[in-house]
Amino acid sequence: MKRASNYRPYLEAAAAVLVLLVPVAVQNLYLIHMANGIGITVIVALGLNLLTGYAGQISIGHAAFFAMGAYTTAILMTKMKASFWAALPASALVASTFGVVVGRPTLKLKGAYLAMATIGIGEITQLVLLNWTKVTSGAMGIKGIPAPRIGGLEIVSEAQFFYLIFAVMILMFWITDRILGSEIGRALIAVRENETAAEVMGIDVARLKLLAFTVSTCFAGIAGSLVTVWVGYVSPYGFGFKESVAFLCMVLAGGMGYRFGPVIGVVVLALGREVFRVFNDYQLVVYGLLLVLVIVFMPAAGSSRRMTLGSVASALAISRSRCSP
Repeated sequence: MKRASNYRPYLEAAAAVLVLLVPVAVQNLYLIHMANGIGITVIVALGLNLLTGYAGQISIGHAAFFAMGAYTTAILMTKMKASFWAALPASALVASTFGVVVGRPTLKLKGAYLAMATIGIGEITQLVLLNWTKVTSGAMGIKGIPAPRIGGLEIVSEAQFFYLIFAVMILMFWITDRILGSEIGRALIAVRENETAAEVMGIDVARLKLLAFTVSTCFAGIAGSLVTVWVGYVSPYGFGFKESVAFLCMVLAGGMGYRFGPVIGVVVLALGREVFRVFNDYQLVVYGLLLVLVIVFMPAAGSSRRMTLGSVASALAISRSRCSP
């Protein structure tokens, strides 16, 4: 009898075919628009799941790296007349470079202290975007970002963007799968479960955590590049604390450390936003309640995962009290 894993390639191929048929089968442009937003967010969540779910490191400032990717693409395409295909890898490089610079000192912290440090990174990034007006255009944002082109084809419709976004998303899945199936993936899990034991086994814990952080920020930069050309406009107000919390809650909702957890979490929260729009002003409260439910009911959560979730909850509580009048 074949093991269930032997059928995985066929299931993945079938899922890919179904995805390709979505723009053909769905005629509602708003639903395709929602699917595009979900696809971009999944890319961020994939990287964050690698960092938090597998490496056990907390980030509540990932919107900063999302913004770096978005603004890099916007500046290159509007002010330097670069093509999207040059701006996309440049955005990934800028975000991951800042990931290395920021991650080296902050990853020495643990638990709620690391979470608070990443919140600070997010706040600083948003302030820079608002005040460095010569480069970022400040609160006005950057408009008139050209659409990407493939040869003579200009990608402008929601259906065309759907194929672009999901092609990149599938590539990110493939990269994540290769990492997790390698010795690096097993080492990441060892670090998550017990850093001291991992060091005794000869794992370079500091280097591995920095690698996970860098890959995670690279994914966020790629997603930021995509959202910029999709929307055609970028401003500092879409990359704040609330967005960082949303990314993390999507990972938690889908289950930390599960390969398809980010997809489940993003879809659930995206649909929840649509259904409960009346509660949009209370998103942080809803995310907090979600976090409590995940801590209490998350299936097969080991003690290390619960400690990670507890640290996230503590950091959110501190930051929430800081924001309260």
